[in-house]
Amino acid sequence: MPPKKGSKKKKEAEPQEPEHDGSWEKAVETGVWELPPTSLPDANTWPTWGALRERILTAAKKINIVGSAAVRDAFLAELVKLSPMELHTLALRGSSNLSKAVISPTTTCPKLAHLDLYGCPKLAHVLIQSQSLLSLNLSNCTNLKKAFIQCPQLEKLEAQGCVGLEVLMLWSDKLTELDVTESKSMTQRELHCPNLLVRKVATLVPPARPVKPSHPPIADIIRDQIHEAAEQKIQEEQEFKNSAETKTTIPAMWRPFA
Repeated sequence: MPPKKGSKKKKEAEPQEPEHDGSWEKAVETGVWELPPTSLPDANTWPTWGALRERILTAAKKINIVGSAAVRDAFLAELVKLSPMELHTLALRGSSNLSKAVISPTTTCPKLAHLDLYGCPKLAHVLIQSQSLLSLNLSNCTNLKKAFIQCPQLEKLEAQGCVGLEVLMLWSDKLTELDVTESKSMTQRELHCPNLLVRKVATLVPPARPVKPSHPPIADIIRDQIHEAAEQKIQEEQEFKNSAETKTTIPAMWRPFA
């Protein structure tokens, strides 16, 4: 049956913005965030939520996320990019999927005083440059291989249980005590700490000696190959010459008797 004249097609209902989580506004008001990153607003869910996410993180004074597999390298990189001006404490203890921690340059997070990365089992690389950092906890990061720390105001560094640490480069004018005796795999260590009074370190592991090759030097091998090729060429030329001398165009049956 044809539609009646003058009838209007009903408009499709416009999508509605999902309800906000109550923790979002609370985080903006208090400056404290303690939930996994997956609880933050996501721009993929609603277009304006990207700006809301930035608002929450840039307003943060304290971020304390414990034992979350959702804390990955990208989340820390996002924080560094936003560089919250009032962020004072950042604790990501037990982040099982964090493999590197890079806070650089020194102007990043200008009020950051305490950084806690205790017990991050996959953390392998740390680069921290900060003019404000006072304490850094890297204890029990068993997979940590390299740590570059340039923090003039750093007063406390905890690194117990970093059994895999191989390289430690440290700059601090305030640090007075350091204990890395459990880092028995260390091959390189530079401590630029003029006020360091208590220094507990393990003996450096000497660099591995290069393994002597079981074959002769490459130059000798190449020389022998050239010599063999030249000899073979001479032999082939001689064989060709001998073959040419024995050949004749007169059939054997028509050859005269000697």
